[in-house]
Amino acid sequence: MSVPKQTLAADSNQQDEQNRAVYHAHNVLWYYRRKSMLPVEVACLQKYESAWLGRDVLDIGVGTGRTSRFFAPRTRRYVAVDYSPVMLNYIKKHLPEIEIRQMDFRDLSEFADGFFDFVFATANVIDALTHDGRMRALQESCRVLRPDGVLAFSTHNLNYKSAFSGPHLEWSWNPVRLASKTVQFVLGSWNYRRIGPLRARTPEYALLNDTGHFYACLHYYAARPTVRAQIEAAGMRLLDVFDPQGRTLAVNDDDREDPWLLYVAQRVAG
Repeated sequence: MSVPKQTLAADSNQQDEQNRAVYHAHNVLWYYRRKSMLPVEVACLQKYESAWLGRDVLDIGVGTGRTSRFFAPRTRRYVAVDYSPVMLNYIKKHLPEIEIRQMDFRDLSEFADGFFDFVFATANVIDALTHDGRMRALQESCRVLRPDGVLAFSTHNLNYKSAFSGPHLEWSWNPVRLASKTVQFVLGSWNYRRIGPLRARTPEYALLNDTGHFYACLHYYAARPTVRAQIEAAGMRLLDVFDPQGRTLAVNDDDREDPWLLYVAQRVAG
């Protein structure tokens, strides 16, 4: 169902408030316990190593420092940012050597134009933003990049076959695992109904509460042609699209099995 633009504009504050409540909660750290890089991140960083190795890197939405541990010893200057004070305090305590700032993706004004060679924003952090906020984030990424600098970011895929599916109970013969799955299903179902009025679809994108954080967040979903157009509108050109396993996708490749994709874009020189 398509939603009028004025309705989406009215709901944008609610989207911000809902997502902020999740990412600022003290228990949010539980969701970001992973410390290793994802296969797609490894594939991307290997292919575009010349864009970041020994250069100036901005890492957006660093959480508990999973990507910080990789980048910091391999770059000339590494700056981590996150808009959650909970994440910020965690990094300051556990990785005090990391330069980290509390900052919103939509406003990178602390950095001058052309300050970085590489901007990294995975874990679909851009999808927590409203549509207008998303476009500002892409524009800000372009602004802080040097000519020919590279942005790598991930975002939910509107073509994903289960994008519009709600919670479902996963059966297990293990009673402990089944009990855990049942609790997750009940919590997810409650959040799915609670946030249901904020879900929306337009010809360009959809706002959906998905499996992340037990359906408590409202995330942005877009198909590849839309993301390409958004990248170009921000002053960059699309270089590559990776699936979650780290395979590059050609324009006509089927992406219905992929819940999200990683895009690599380059600032257009001049």
